[in-house]
Amino acid sequence: MQRTRGIREENLHKILLSKYLPSAELNRNFSTSELKGLFTEKTLLETYASLGGKEAFPEITFQVSFMEFGRFCVLLDEQIHFNRYRAKTLRSSFYENLKSFPLMKYKSYSRKYETECIKSGTSNPAWTNREAEFHFGASQSNGDLGLKGSAGWKLTAFKDFAIDMIARQRKLRLIRISVWDDLMINRALKKYYELLMSPGTIESELILKYVERKLIGLYADDF
Repeated sequence: MQRTRGIREENLHKILLSKYLPSAELNRNFSTSELKGLFTEKTLLETYASLGGKEAFPEITFQVSFMEFGRFCVLLDEQIHFNRYRAKTLRSSFYENLKSFPLMKYKSYSRKYETECIKSGTSNPAWTNREAEFHFGASQSNGDLGLKGSAGWKLTAFKDFAIDMIARQRKLRLIRISVWDDLMINRALKKYYELLMSPGTIESELILKYVERKLIGLYADDF
């Protein structure tokens, strides 16, 4: 069952539909087993272990709510996606060859905006759930990042990493947009966190130009 989009994601989708034709051909079912036996398996397992993963191989299957437009697909990364565990996954050598990925920005966001992640990600199942604890063990009490921290956050970070790896394996052109990305509007920087709540005509046009630049950048990757 496909999850309901949040208001920012829904507004971004509407803006993109004003320029790009939608597509429904993408297989949204992702599984880490797609990387089993490939040369990338070692990289996957190293990152899983760095998060405290317990299984010899993490068999994880999940759906990804892409916004799909034929030549490319888009994911909006909201607050829950930026914290110390995502920062760990971003240390992987995998990203060294993914030129289109905003690595330095995402590393910075993961350090800078963890407090925002705490504001939105301390209830269950975001903080902890059965699947997350199966892979990463029990969590601390909700909101406590000491010692064991949050199994749910670890699982979210690992899934984000797996999405990036599987998308490359499938040769998908994936654009990630963060709510902490910003645009210059009327000589002031405004973050997508704010812009996507109620975007006007000017904001929508600038967002489309931003996505167009990101789309061109995708072709820097050697598929």
